[in-house]
Amino acid sequence: MTGTPDLSKPDLTSPDLYRFWWEERVRFNDLDAVGHVNNNALGVYFEQARVALINTVGGFTPEVPWTVVLARSLIEYKAELLYPNTVRVGARTLRLGTSSITLGCAIFLGDRCIATQEAVAVIVDKAAHRPTPIPEPLRAKLMEA
Repeated sequence: MTGTPDLSKPDLTSPDLYRFWWEERVRFNDLDAVGHVNNNALGVYFEQARVALINTVGGFTPEVPWTVVLARSLIEYKAELLYPNTVRVGARTLRLGTSSITLGCAIFLGDRCIATQEAVAVIVDKAAHRPTPIPEPLRAKLMEA
C-alpha cells in the first residue's frame, strides 16, 4: 500500500485499503436455491473477520471488562460467489467514536470484490450491559488496525 488512504470516503472495494485479512472457505450449506452463496453466509464471513480483528487487539477474552456488539451493518453485494471457493475478508478501522468503532470490510475472490460492509460496533461494559468509552490501550491498537 502506498501512502495513507483517504478514510473520509474509503473505497471499500480496494484490497489496498485493508491491513487485516481473514480467510473463509465457502461451504456447501452457504448456498441458496440458485447455487449462489446466500447473503446470510456473507454476513457470517464478515462477522468472522470482525471478531478475529477485535480478538487480535485484545477483545473477546475473559479478562477484559468489556465486549463488542454490532449496532449497525450496511452490506453492499457486488458479485456472485459460488461453491467451491476460498475468499479473503479484509477489515480495518475507519473511525473511532467515544464508545463506537466503525469498521470497513470487504470479501474478495482474488482481487474481485464480492461484497462490502460498513459496520458500527459498540464497546459495552460486560457487567452493566451499557456502552462504555473505548479503553485507551484498545483505542491505540484500533488506530493501527
